[in-house]
Amino acid sequence: MTQKSTCRDENLLTPGDVASRLRVSQRQIYNLVSTNGFPSPMKVGRQNRWREIDVANYLAQLAEAANPNVDPEAA
Repeated sequence: MTQKSTCRDENLLTPGDVASRLRVSQRQIYNLVSTNGFPSPMKVGRQNRWREIDVANYLAQLAEAANPNVDPEAA
């Protein structure tokens, strides 16, 4: 039997959590989603939630784009 990822296995973030981590408004989060610059949220009931790993990956991509010549293994 195949195991599926469950909400218990992942940390889910609210729009406020995401906005706080990125230090932008919640509206800006949705603007980034609509321009394909940020991962889409998943629905939990009627509410939007982001997987913490998706937000972390997005931030890592931003850091890589800002510093393309820095070797992350050298740290």
